[in-house]
Amino acid sequence: MMNQTQSAIDNFIGSSYDQPPDPNLLYTIDFDQKNRFQTAPNTNNELLVKTLNQFTSHGLDDLDNAKLMNRVDSKFVLPIAFLPDLLLQLQSHYSILEIDGNRISNYNNQYFDTPDLSLYQDHHNGKLNRYKLRRRRYVDTDTEFLEVKLKNNQKRTIKTRIKLSGKEGEYARCTQFVNEQMKGIGTNLDISHQSGYQRIALANEEQAERLTLDFDLWYQNRRGNKHVKLPGFFIAELKQHKKSKRSPFYQLMSANHIFPTTFSKYCVGCALLYNNDIKTNRFKPILSRIEKYNKIEFTSFFKSN
Repeated sequence: MMNQTQSAIDNFIGSSYDQPPDPNLLYTIDFDQKNRFQTAPNTNNELLVKTLNQFTSHGLDDLDNAKLMNRVDSKFVLPIAFLPDLLLQLQSHYSILEIDGNRISNYNNQYFDTPDLSLYQDHHNGKLNRYKLRRRRYVDTDTEFLEVKLKNNQKRTIKTRIKLSGKEGEYARCTQFVNEQMKGIGTNLDISHQSGYQRIALANEEQAERLTLDFDLWYQNRRGNKHVKLPGFFIAELKQHKKSKRSPFYQLMSANHIFPTTFSKYCVGCALLYNNDIKTNRFKPILSRIEKYNKIEFTSFFKSN
């Protein structure tokens, strides 16, 4: 008899869808009204595109030290108007991922959970050794992966994945992968929701770190009758083998008194789409912040001391 994990896999395969700061990095944010952005930057924003073009580029196969499938993450949530100025300060320290001439990539995700959202509840309750399961589509390369993310009790993120091809036999291969990686937890799963965003992916091979900047987030529930767009902020996620404040990005944040926060794209999506049915207390501070960022016009201008 086909188990419930297999049914869920079949559904989504067939679905559409502490070092001192470097003195060269001491910058502060100047809230100068004359420099206010009238609209949030996007892929058509001339300043953003011009800034991205100043980075040295790398390809998908060029990274060695900065692949980081086993890592620690530090996340920062910032108003979208900070993005061009932030990039200006980072261009001498990072290279940028470029695919077919594009330096902004598009990601689509399908997330899976049990009917009572037990994987979400594990995160909400602060449980360690918790899992996420998603199908990720890299739109620009038209490739898809089935990915399991484990947050272990050392607070490390361990990601495993297999590439999806749509070929015969993939159904069984995905089922085996989920059962092996989630150690029996991955049963009774179904699509929770879908999401997407745009990403700027930076890397510093010398310090073995990656920095992703995700913006223009959107979420859609499984039935497709509820859609949420979040254009007012971006998530900067620093990925390192072990946490080091020698990171150029981390030093820039410290110099501006900006500190890491907890942010889960999956959990934020659940909290926004199903807030009437699930507990969201743990995520109220971040939900309040992103609501503010999506209602208020912000300005930023990183300026040297």
